[in-house]
Amino acid sequence: MPRTIVITDAASPLGKACAVRLGRAGWNVVMGSSSLSSLQSVCDELPDQATLPMRCVPTDPDNVRPLLKAGEERFGTIDAVLANNRSNLGNWRRAMNMQVVALAMISEVAEPFLKRSGGHLVIAGSRSGSHTREGAMKTVARDAKRTLQAALAAEWSETGVQVSLVEPVGLDGPKAMARQIARVLNGAPQRQKDALQRNAIGIMRR
Repeated sequence: MPRTIVITDAASPLGKACAVRLGRAGWNVVMGSSSLSSLQSVCDELPDQATLPMRCVPTDPDNVRPLLKAGEERFGTIDAVLANNRSNLGNWRRAMNMQVVALAMISEVAEPFLKRSGGHLVIAGSRSGSHTREGAMKTVARDAKRTLQAALAAEWSETGVQVSLVEPVGLDGPKAMARQIARVLNGAPQRQKDALQRNAIGIMRR
């Protein structure tokens, strides 16, 4: 039986890459975006019966809940949720709202759906903030994602729900990130970011 994933901000480069990769691998894909027209190119690449595009503003739980409900009603279960939110790094308040507040809201709304299926919440990390700089709010947002992932994993440990944070390694682009997210959803261990970065630095210094 095909599994079903809900992707927030599916119109972003990462959201589109994940939707296409997972859809081609046989997943049902529920896609949320503030603009339905922006999802048309993804829908064109996947079978109609396996896709469900809907308007969704991820900072508003009243938008996210119908996305999950519609997906469950159409496909029977929600097996995974990819919390993927872009932010405007030029506006730190908006960045924090999208990267932290929206993520917390998405996890709260997704919890009952994922508990029913014993599913998987995947939090998409970003390259922004990968290096700490004094006063950089994007670094705070990055660390908040890590803290939330650890807290949710501990809180949901006895429910059967998995919680993963997938961060880009090195120069990972959307397609490489999509491959890594697909691997994690299929039960493969995550790549060790720090070890890979150390190896890359060692190679550059030779």
